[in-house]
Formats: sequence, C-alpha cells, structure tokens
Amino acid sequence: MLTLTDIGEFGLIDLIKKKFTPYGPETVVGIDDDCAVVTGREGFYTLYTCDSQVEGSHFITDLVPPYLLGQKILAVNLSDIAAMGGTPRFALLSLVLRSEISIEWIDTFLEGFRYKANQYDVDVIGGNLAHTDGGLVFDVTCIGEVKRNRLLLRNQAQAGDMILVTGSLGDAAAGLKILLEEQKMNTAREQYLLNRYFLPEPRVGVGKILAESKNRIALIDISDGFAQDLGHLLKQSRVGAIIDPERIPLSQQLVSWCSEKNYTPLDFASSGGEDYELIFTTAPENINELRKKIQDDVGVPVTIIGEITTGDKLIFQKNEVNYEIHTQGWNHFSSSKEK
Repeated sequence: MLTLTDIGEFGLIDLIKKKFTPYGPETVVGIDDDCAVVTGREGFYTLYTCDSQVEGSHFITDLVPPYLLGQKILAVNLSDIAAMGGTPRFALLSLVLRSEISIEWIDTFLEGFRYKANQYDVDVIGGNLAHTDGGLVFDVTCIGEVKRNRLLLRNQAQAGDMILVTGSLGDAAAGLKILLEEQKMNTAREQYLLNRYFLPEPRVGVGKILAESKNRIALIDISDGFAQDLGHLLKQSRVGAIIDPERIPLSQQLVSWCSEKNYTPLDFASSGGEDYELIFTTAPENINELRKKIQDDVGVPVTIIGEITTGDKLIFQKNEVNYEIHTQGWNHFSSSKEK
C-alpha cells in the first residue's frame, strides 16, 4: 500500500491538481503558482472564512470515513458563507499529514472534498502541505461573494422580531454520542443521527433567499450550539430573547432515541452543536412569505421558536415560567463541552 512517504510532497500536489481541475472562468491561476488569482465582480462584497479541523479535537480518524470527512470539512466553511447570505466561490485546502498515511486514505478524503465542492460550484484553487508526527490537521479557507446591498449580519435584530430556525436541532450531537459510546448502530434511526453528524448540509440556498428578500434580517449559523450561537446574535444586536422550548424543532429520530436512552432531547438541541442550521430574526409581517419561499425553493422547513425582546437576557419560557439560559456550548479552549 502506497503511503505519503512513497510519493512525496510533489506527488501529492500532482494528485490534488488532478482532483480539482479544470477551474471555472473566474479562476485565472490555481494550484500551479505561489498565489491563486481570481477575478472579482463589481457590486459585490468578498467574503472570507476559515476553519481548522484537528484530529482528536474535531474528529477521530479511525471512526470517521475519509470520504465523509472530506465533505464535512468543506461543508462547515460553506455554512459560514450561508450565514452572510453569500454564494461560495473558491476554497483553499491545507493538509498537515503524517508520512505514513496511506495514499488511498488521502485520495478518498479528496474525493469527498471534491464532491462537496462540485455540489456548490466551488473552485479549489490552492492551499498548503506540511508534515506532522502528531495529529492530522485540515484547514480550509473559503471565499464567497454577496451583493453589496444584500449582506446579512448578526447585528440587525430588533425587539418585536420573531426568531426562526431551519431544519431540526440536536441530531448531530446525538450522532456524535452514538459514534463515541455505542457499539450497535445498525438501526435506521441511529444511522440517520450519524449521518446528520457526518454530513451537515450548509443552508446556502436559504441564506441566499433571505438576502434577496431585502428584509431586515439578522442571521447566524449553528456550529457551537443553538443557545450559544443565538447568544452571539443577541450580543451583537444588543437585545434579548424569549424562546418557547416546546417549539424547538426536533426530529422523530432524536426524540425516539432519547426516549429509549433516557436522555433529554432539548439538551442536545440547545447546546450540542454542529447542526449547521440557520437562526434568523425578522419582523412578523415578513415571516409567511419567507417560509413559503424557502419551503418551495429549497425544501427546508422553518420554525418560529421565539421573539426578540429588550434587555440582554436569553429566556426559555415554559408553562409561563421563565428560565434564564446561560449561552454555553462548544469552547475550543476548554477540556470538554461546557454545560
């Protein structure tokens, strides 16, 4: 079995070039030179985002198929572009690898990355290679664009706005728990939850619909956990929120699995993270048209879960009793997920 030692740095570069060429018309220079060169478009802002995935912190190589890992590593960056109402255009992929890693593993990983790039018309135009004796590191920089008068930010929420969320929450966190702790994962229910962890779907189409609506909208994606990411939006907008926890959308698979395991679904939904759904706020009069447009065009359900308030508190309200929620979720520099 060939390893990275056998083909070397430049053999790997050749493999990568074959995976990600030819380019689209706006890529002038790709992997062949010291810098990639692309043309910009008048009337657009350029969006930049980057994300690192570190072995041991974000994934365990033996537990995650490389094809799925390749898809996920790009998807989480695309989600950031979606959260600005943008369109992803280009990606830079940096790989920090052990010499003994097999070429078959790398090739399969790159196939997954290419699949996701092709799905969203993203040109992979460069990156970097480095050696490590420790854990693998994958670093992606994604570049997108959005019309100058359509940019969506976190700081646009106002008191009286409704709070909405796409899809369902908590599935990915449950999938991770199954992956790490359970031996039997053969049921369709558990496979669904695992797939939600392995294969998040960035809501690029939803973000573009929200941007094109011309409504005042605050928007953020859910990476670290619903409560924490909503907390970021509230802080940027200098507002508070009241959430009805019974409205938080939960999949039947999550509810069934939690019932069997004696877990609370809301724990996974509120602080689990890695859902990569979107939270957005807008005035009540905009909601019906937006929900219909999103459902009709991209088939993604949207649920009203609460309301923006004055002040700075995030409140869960159940049976007319208020519970203040501390907006904690994933913290990169903590030894575990904070609760």
